[in-house]
Parts: sequence; structure tokens; C-alpha cells
Amino acid sequence: MRATLIATTSAMVLLVLDSTIMGVLLPSMRTELGLGAGAQAWVVAIYLLTLAVLMPFGGRLCDALGAARTFSIGMAGFTVASTGVGLSTGAAEIIAWRGGAGCAAALLVPAGLAVLADVYPDDRRAGALAVYTGVGQGFATVGPLVGGLCAEFLSWRWGFLVNVPVGVVGLILMARARPVTPRQPSRTLLDLSLFRIGPFTGAAVILFALGFGMTAATIYGTASLQETLGLSPATAGVALLPLVVPLLVATRWAGRNANRVGSRTLGTVGSLTLTVGLVVAGLGILDGRIVVVCIALAPAGVGIGLLLGPMTNAALTAAPATSRGQASGLVSTVRQVGGVAGIGAVGALAALLPHAPGGGPGAEAVAIGFAVAALLTLAGAAIAARTLPHTETERTTS
Repeated sequence: MRATLIATTSAMVLLVLDSTIMGVLLPSMRTELGLGAGAQAWVVAIYLLTLAVLMPFGGRLCDALGAARTFSIGMAGFTVASTGVGLSTGAAEIIAWRGGAGCAAALLVPAGLAVLADVYPDDRRAGALAVYTGVGQGFATVGPLVGGLCAEFLSWRWGFLVNVPVGVVGLILMARARPVTPRQPSRTLLDLSLFRIGPFTGAAVILFALGFGMTAATIYGTASLQETLGLSPATAGVALLPLVVPLLVATRWAGRNANRVGSRTLGTVGSLTLTVGLVVAGLGILDGRIVVVCIALAPAGVGIGLLLGPMTNAALTAAPATSRGQASGLVSTVRQVGGVAGIGAVGALAALLPHAPGGGPGAEAVAIGFAVAALLTLAGAAIAARTLPHTETERTTS
């Protein structure tokens, strides 16, 4: 099981590195390739759109082919697409390869979750998911630093080419582990009946709010540190590091105590804590106070750590065992749709409000986007209190 966990976690590392470095790399990409405002938006949006639209197909493919085989296909495709992005010479090329990466990720994301759900029994799954999401989110914080160092001292291209060895290692580990992931043929592409299950729906809505806030923060928050607050790419990456320690501590604690504490408590407390972090970070960006932004990252990290793994586990546990591939695809889709909504919201605000000196969204647009995300996570706290079970015993007996 350890090799399987390492393989799936390497995929999570690959995915979060690819998504979180984008914000810090965009200014350098714009300068070298001459990207206009529309091209910049498409470079970000095409990946999220293809990922969100095709995610249900990825979940269905997990059930039809087996999660392990689907995982390997997705990992190979993502590795090739990352190479293409790193070697692109124009806007059309990079947008096309980013779309290809989104297609591959649509297989890889639900497959990774489904592999863990199939391999780990119920009493050990929360811990495995905590490692899976915790390591991934740890690298989500390191991602901007890696991207900043590449942009400042090497080239933005290396921010994507670094995915290639990670993808190769993941493929080798999965081939050596050979996890048993049975096929579960289904008659439907989207099993919307899963949304009739209260805990599944509640967890999915919370993940939507989480995706909105995380994507708006990592893409536009990082770019704002450079274009509005005047930080260099590497310094902007360092400024996000205060998020990582609270996130990893909270993730580890939640993984060990999820069954005892219950998803209701974790969902409520995590959503409220993330709300506080988003509000304070938005105010810091609006006022141009970098120290305030860094302080706000601590509660934001705690909130993410308490939500991502436990809410994913809550949704998978609530779903029937024969639908776990589709369930993982659906909850991942919902979170990615939240991310697309976050990008769209800040982009729409940027069109109405003053731009940053570098041409990106101004401080007002980013701050309002953070406020909208905070309202969503606040609503998530109320939803968690109403729909999620307090303990695992309550879940199994209800």
C-alpha cells in the first residue's frame, strides 16, 4: 500500500505544482511571449475548463477500466502535456498544451482518489487521504516559490518542465505497486443520484467554496503580490510560505482524528477558519500591507488542512462502494468548477475596476474576489453543521 500511496501522492504533487505556479509565472510568460489580456485568461481558464468538464468522464472511466489503469493513462498524458507547455513558443501552442494537460488531469484526479478508496479500508482511508492531500497542499505552497525561482533565475519554462521527472516517477511506482482496483461498469456517465445523499452533497458544496477561494488566492493573489505590491517573483513565492506549516499540521491532525472528531466539526471549524483568513488577506492586499497578508495565511492554511482531506473522505464514504469512481470524479469536478468560478469572478471584476501596473487585476478586484470566497466558505460552515454527520458512527447508522 505504501508504494501506491507514494505514486498517487506524486500525482497530487504534479497537479498542484502545475496549478499553483501559474500565478507567479504569468507576468514572465506575458513578457516573453507577448500575451494579451485574452490570451492570459485562456492560459489559466482552458486548463480549469477542460478539467472540470471532463472530470465526470474520468470518474466513469475509473469504474469502466479500473482506477489504476486510468491513473497511468492520465499520468502519461499529463507528463507529455507539461513538456509541450515548457517548449511552447506562442500563445496558441501554450493554450493547446494547457488544454491537453486539463484533459489528462481529468483522468488523473478521480483515478488517484479512487485508487486510494479501493486499496485502503474504511478505518485507514482518512489517514491515507490526509497524506495525499496534505503533501499536495504543502507543495501548493512551495509551488509559488519554485515558480518564482524559475522565473527570476532560470526561465518560466522550467516551472512546467519540472513536472516531467515527477510524472515519470509516478508511472514507475504505480507499475511496480500494481494495486488491485476492480472495474465497476455503470450505465450512466453522471450518477446524479449521489446528490440525494445529504453528507455527499454537503461535502461537495464545501469543496466548491474551497476551490473558489484556493484558486482565486493562488492565481490572482500571487500575481497581485508582484504587480500590485511590487515583489519579485521569488519574493512573492516566499511571501506565501507562512501558509505551509499550519496547513501541514492541520492536515496531519485531521487525518489522525477525523473518525473521532467527525466531519461535521471539521467542516464547520475549517470553513470558519478559512473565512477569517480570506477576509484578512483581502484587507491586506487592499491596503498594500504584505505583513497582514502573510499573517492571514496561517488561519487560511489551517482551514484548508481541516477541509480538503476530510470533506473528500466524507463524500467518498457517503457514496456506495460501487460508485466511488464516479463519486471521486463528481467531488473533484465540483471543486474545480469552484476554481473556474473564482477565476471568472476575479476576471470579471478586473474588467470593471482599475488594473495593476503590470496589466493584471488590481488590488480592489482581488480583494472583492477574496470577500466573495469568504462568503462562500461562511455558507459552507452552515451547510456542514446541517448536513454532515457528527461522528462516523452516526454516518453508518443513519
